[in-house]
Amino acid sequence: MSKPKIAIVVGSTRAARFADVPTQWIAKIAKAHADIDVEIVDLRDWPLPSFDEVASSAWAPSQNEVAQRWQKKVAEFDGFIFTAAEYNHAPTGVLKNAIDYAANEWNKKPAGFVGYGSVGGARAV
Repeated sequence: MSKPKIAIVVGSTRAARFADVPTQWIAKIAKAHADIDVEIVDLRDWPLPSFDEVASSAWAPSQNEVAQRWQKKVAEFDGFIFTAAEYNHAPTGVLKNAIDYAANEWNKKPAGFVGYGSVGGARAV
């Protein structure tokens, strides 16, 4: 059996983001386990527009090329760890948007969130 492939999704794209700190901490711990493969997936590398498809990709194929590539990327993984910054009592818009652009690709795969913010990220997760 092949090793599970886990994505650590960086959920903030701000220039002065704190997200790199928890992301590197999670990656260091995860990479210490030889029985899993870990990849950091930075949303800065995925310039998804605000969701503007006719419907969820569960119901209609996405037309946007970046969205199509994003869906293929998400499909590569067996599970996910999201870093979730708290912006204005909620997770970041860019993280929510990235989640919205994929649908079936998330199905039946475990996911965890590491939230951070003014109240420990409680409102981000």
